[in-house]
Amino acid sequence: MWQTIWFIIRSTIISSAPIGYAALGGVFNERSGVVNIALEGILLVSSFGYVAGAFFGHSAWWGLFWGIMAGLLLSLIHAVATVTFKINHIVSGVALNTIAIGVTRMLSLVMFGQETQSKTNSYTQIFGMDIQWLVALMLFLVIAPLSYWLLFKTSLGLRLRSVGENPEAADSLGISVEKMRYTGVLIGGVIASLGGIALYPTIWQSGISGGRGFIGLASMILGNWMPIRSVLASTMFGFADAIRLLDFVKAYIPDEFLTALPYVLVLVVLAGLIGKARPPRADGVPYVRGE
Repeated sequence: MWQTIWFIIRSTIISSAPIGYAALGGVFNERSGVVNIALEGILLVSSFGYVAGAFFGHSAWWGLFWGIMAGLLLSLIHAVATVTFKINHIVSGVALNTIAIGVTRMLSLVMFGQETQSKTNSYTQIFGMDIQWLVALMLFLVIAPLSYWLLFKTSLGLRLRSVGENPEAADSLGISVEKMRYTGVLIGGVIASLGGIALYPTIWQSGISGGRGFIGLASMILGNWMPIRSVLASTMFGFADAIRLLDFVKAYIPDEFLTALPYVLVLVVLAGLIGKARPPRADGVPYVRGE
């Protein structure tokens, strides 16, 4: 019995990590006023970056570095498109998700000789611990509390939130709206990229993100754009994903239903939040001084 309980807890934590990191990345993006549905693409490219970096660099540290760099690069492109060139945030996100699919498949073909998956990466240990478990624990014990402190207990967080709520007032006080929005998108990109690393560090497959970036956005909304609440909300979807691994559950419930359960929960949650969730006031609204 205790083995089963521990298995459920551990599986829930691991399954929640990619969703929770995506949710946290979304919080930083949207608190600064930028909608980022490219979180799905960030999970995909950072997962590829980790596997390829560790495989060719013969070290999990190199994998960690390239995974974060891949997510950061995609976030930078989104920031340039939405903040500098004022492109519609949803259009930019959809385009980047599509680009992420194409680029990772092309790089996989070039690097590993096959388009849809990489070779197996055996470099998955840091400090003697499996990086998937390590990164998952970091989310709940370090990253989520640190994100709350950064957003609500520092001047940087206050400035970042101000440009998401009232960029005109922030600008009148000498706060650079553009700089703060870049900061929010890039911090969010780094955090979300850890979610890609937490997916399956032993192998990359096309479509490995499996909609977790979008589920992360649902967790962010359920958590009311608050860091710790958003991460805790992700555990509901992580639990739904974890129970399908139990043999006695699979014996009575079709696997197709269990696989679809997290996505069904997303629809139920979002339907229940219609008219109740309140995003930052300037979320997704381009800012042009004087207009």
